[in-house]
Amino acid sequence: SLQQAMMKILFFRSSKLCCFFFFFVVAAEGFLLATPPLPPAPSKKLGAGANDDDAAALLAEAERLRREAAVAEEALAEEMGPPQALPLPERKFRLRLPMSKPDWSVVEEEVEFSPKLESSSELVRVDVPVPCGMLLEECDDSVVVAEVAAESNAAIAGVRVGDVLRATSAVRAQMEMPTWQLLGGGIGRPRFFRFIYGADLAGPPRRSFDDVLSAVASNRDDPDNRPALLVLERRAEEEEEEVTK
Repeated sequence: SLQQAMMKILFFRSSKLCCFFFFFVVAAEGFLLATPPLPPAPSKKLGAGANDDDAAALLAEAERLRREAAVAEEALAEEMGPPQALPLPERKFRLRLPMSKPDWSVVEEEVEFSPKLESSSELVRVDVPVPCGMLLEECDDSVVVAEVAAESNAAIAGVRVGDVLRATSAVRAQMEMPTWQLLGGGIGRPRFFRFIYGADLAGPPRRSFDDVLSAVASNRDDPDNRPALLVLERRAEEEEEEVTK
């Protein structure tokens, strides 16, 4: 019948397709098995070939820069010359002293002194009742304590031989002229004025040795009997012991 004929045709075509697929798979597998494997890619080793050339070039460039830097440093050193030591800051002494003002008032102020002794020293203030009991002498533009009497006021106050007198209190009479006396034609009245007198002979201002002695002795005229105020520069105790030995 027609239906049976159609079935036979379909079966025949299906059989041919199956056979064709089977032969295609077998052929493809044989081709893959017959194809030789690809050779492995050559591996690159570090530091070989071009890399070695680059590293050598960098090292050569670095060495050239070092040589140029060394030459520039030498040229700069020759241009600047040998190194010079920086000057040390000047040493100063500061001491608070009673400073007299033109209106007769007295104010404690800080006064600055430059050292006169080349070695290390210190500045001291001593109050010595008069008479002091010490001997002063002139030495290299300075007034120096040459002798201190035993058990004298200077010895008790701590004055030492070799101390350099830098300043002293001094007393002088000065005419006080109140306004009412000026209006009345008066001449005023004397009043004792106590002040600090510099004892550096080289100044400024320059002093004579006799002027300094007179200033120290003028403390006897103080109506209030205040002790003489002395500013002394003294060597350090260690150096003073070495000089004594």
